Amino acid sequence: MQTLSIYMNHRASHGGAENWRAVLDRSLFRSERLYRSPQNLDELHGYLQTDIDNKVDALISIGGDGTVNTLIQSLVKKDIGLLVIPGGTANDLAHELGNTKNLRGLIHCIQNNEFKYIDLIRINGRYMATNGGFGLGGDVARKINELRQKFPLFKDIMKFSGSKIYSFFIASELLSLNYDRQKLLIECDEFQGLVECSTMLVNNQPVVAGSMNVAPETCNTDGKFNVILTTHKSRQKFIRCVLGIAAGFYPSNDPDFISFETTRMKVTHLEPTRSLNFFGDGEIFDENEKTWDIEIEPRALKVYSRCTEKNYMSLCNEVSLA
Repeated sequence: MQTLSIYMNHRASHGGAENWRAVLDRSLFRSERLYRSPQNLDELHGYLQTDIDNKVDALISIGGDGTVNTLIQSLVKKDIGLLVIPGGTANDLAHELGNTKNLRGLIHCIQNNEFKYIDLIRINGRYMATNGGFGLGGDVARKINELRQKFPLFKDIMKFSGSKIYSFFIASELLSLNYDRQKLLIECDEFQGLVECSTMLVNNQPVVAGSMNVAPETCNTDGKFNVILTTHKSRQKFIRCVLGIAAGFYPSNDPDFISFETTRMKVTHLEPTRSLNFFGDGEIFDENEKTWDIEIEPRALKVYSRCTEKNYMSLCNEVSLA
């Protein structure tokens, strides 16, 4: 019998733990189900360690990218698969894996052992599955997280608006009074030098914030990550760039939109009196660091997905046999 540990974030914007539990009980009645609703990080880490020690067959995460980010810190290079069911706001990783809210289809992934391994990005020892960086994205993530903590009703607003809430906050930041540019020293094989930029993005998949296709050629299985630096000298040029991406136009001819792929990079903030918020998977990482060592961790996480290499190979075999 399969043993499945199910983590439900009671703070997720698309909550309803009892409803999820009823559906999962009906769909997974042949499996042993361990429901986890940790109230704090210490409790969550305790559950995770117990699951790892007991070698459960799989973990199911019902929540957003932040919930997934917490779980993956303990699952790197472990032979325990993770099924991500979208229950948050942007759900970037779930969407990238092709995991919709069709619960029956997702359950088949575990029952049929349909999985693949994806790369993770390590930033100063902490792992990230989707996208992160400094500047615009970090400011938006920080403000949304602060509002969620201070105002419980904000969770309902996020539930109603979905990923559009990120577009609203991005617009708010773009129209704010300050247009900050940071001095960064970038060191990697593909790019060396000092830049002044308003935003740096580190991408393990194309889409960030639910709909912004910032790195269309990037994927989480190629052993590399994408880096974007926006060096626009004026707010107006930066806004035009962001609006173009939001409309589906990649700024390939914009000289102030620098994009490259790499496997390892060191970033140093050269303004000691100012701080930067590095965000990853929608969560704020270290707030007071001045140097970040960023590196790809190939095939680091086992995930269940309807869009798997295994499915592709099975389809090829079926076509060949036919």
